[in-house]
Amino acid sequence: MIELKKFTEVSREQVMQAWNVSFADYVVEMMLTEEAFFARMDEFLLDPNLSCLALFEGQPVGFSLFAREGNYSWCGGIGVAPEFRGKKVADLLMNDMLQKAAGTQFKLEVITANERAIHFYQKHQFDIINELYFLDGPLGEASEIVIEQPEMEAENDLLTPWQNQPRFKKEETVSRFILEEGKGSFHLRYALSDRGIEVSKFELREGTILQDALAGLGFAFGAEKKLFLNNCALDKPLADAFLEAGFLKWISQWQMVRNV
Repeated sequence: MIELKKFTEVSREQVMQAWNVSFADYVVEMMLTEEAFFARMDEFLLDPNLSCLALFEGQPVGFSLFAREGNYSWCGGIGVAPEFRGKKVADLLMNDMLQKAAGTQFKLEVITANERAIHFYQKHQFDIINELYFLDGPLGEASEIVIEQPEMEAENDLLTPWQNQPRFKKEETVSRFILEEGKGSFHLRYALSDRGIEVSKFELREGTILQDALAGLGFAFGAEKKLFLNNCALDKPLADAFLEAGFLKWISQWQMVRNV
């Protein structure tokens, strides 16, 4: 019989055993040290009193990571050891989270190549609302003059990926960039880091060419900077334009939601 216990009721070693065995064959590398794992929990407000370990005869065979804040809940990960897949362990973990998410909009992200997980979440009535991209690439030659206008913008909390909330301060990082000579404008939600320009929102206004926008950012921040799109919602034409501009795609994810 499978037993669920809160993270606060088990050891860190048991949590890490469940994480590493469940993600050993994942579609991307997910192995973490204990320090990195629990730092991730803190960063994304994952609650150890709401996150669970699944145990069979005392041995960790699965886990769920859960966060709840205001009107929203978030699944920060769910995993099951390979030999226990197909035995309803994941359903048990999900049903536990659905009870804890009652009265909220329950959000999650899943890698677009992970068809098995997508089918699982759709079975539990989660709907796709966005495709989120991790891209990085060069700004190119700073040939376009641009004017930055910081703006106050009400962000749609439903559409904001949970992981982006602690990384980007809403009131400080939204700007409209206006290109000269009628070449259009674009909106960015961004933060500057040692790596370059970290972006969680990139929207071109109609008629604006991506290469002009990149050249404008080169003018504003320096052409040597790199642009990093982190869990950024893009439509396919704009995502394709980034790839044509020499950007590297790391992964993309489906953003999904269910009203509980």
